[in-house]
Amino acid sequence: MGFLLLAVAPLVLFGFGVWGTFLPRGLVILSPALIAGTLGIGVGIRYEWWELRRVIDDGTVTMREAHWNLLAVVCGTLLTFGGVAELGTSPIVAASVVGIIAAVVVPNTAIPVYCGAFVGMTSPELFGSYWYATLAAVLASLLFTVAHPVFHGLGGKLGTTAFVGVLLVVVPTAGSFQSGPLPGQPVILPVVGFAALGAISTFTIHTRSPASPVLASGLVGAVGGLLLPWFFDASGELLAAAVYSASFAGMTDPKRIPNEWWIGATGIGVGLVVAYTTPFLGGSGGKLGTIAFGSCLGIHGILRMVNIFQLSRRAYQPPEEETT
Repeated sequence: MGFLLLAVAPLVLFGFGVWGTFLPRGLVILSPALIAGTLGIGVGIRYEWWELRRVIDDGTVTMREAHWNLLAVVCGTLLTFGGVAELGTSPIVAASVVGIIAAVVVPNTAIPVYCGAFVGMTSPELFGSYWYATLAAVLASLLFTVAHPVFHGLGGKLGTTAFVGVLLVVVPTAGSFQSGPLPGQPVILPVVGFAALGAISTFTIHTRSPASPVLASGLVGAVGGLLLPWFFDASGELLAAAVYSASFAGMTDPKRIPNEWWIGATGIGVGLVVAYTTPFLGGSGGKLGTIAFGSCLGIHGILRMVNIFQLSRRAYQPPEEETT
């Protein structure tokens, strides 16, 4: 069940992204790229399904850490939600700061705390109270525990976990999602460019320095969340969202996506979907992470497919004829 919940969420958001290209102000010419990304997610899910079967056979799903995960996710949620609701901090900056503090102070539990921070990014208008935020955190922590062995090392998984927990609370309570206008065409290129930069920066920091993926993402998110709205006024919030979303893609393990070139391509996909899903599911925590997760799944699926194709060609390559 955890596998299916995590697999469906990015498909939904990429589907909304395709829909967004057909709306007024949308660029229909970009729809094939987003459709290809959606198909790539399906390929990635197919390969991860094989991994799920191995996990089930090995019996590696365990609930032993469930109580610590619950505590960490709830703490991350309430700290972030409190920063947004009580202090008026932007959700991006609040979650980034919580991630940085967790990575430095409690590094062993920074990952579930960061997952909770994404739950806490949900708009107070959607949750309405700390009780709803706590309930979403509890649901996200349960999913975090049972889905721990699958999709391992793919950036955005934490955000997708939070996103599912948020939707399970908001949808039944008839919460009204926020809806923003599609950005104008001149803004698309900067969004994509900053997203690629955010993904590459995060990936480089955590693979080429002692910084953990959580710390790297938090640093990139904090810089983007503070500076971009200040420098770019109207489009600054969207640019900051694209950078923060792409920073989750940059958290990916190099065993999944091997280098900065492919991570940059992942960031481009993130930027496009962030831009074209602005009218849909706004204000829900974890949305940005789910977009990153979908882009990572798509690129990873493509890489796996190319690798298998190359291995097949080598296996069936006829031996060279001997020359005398």
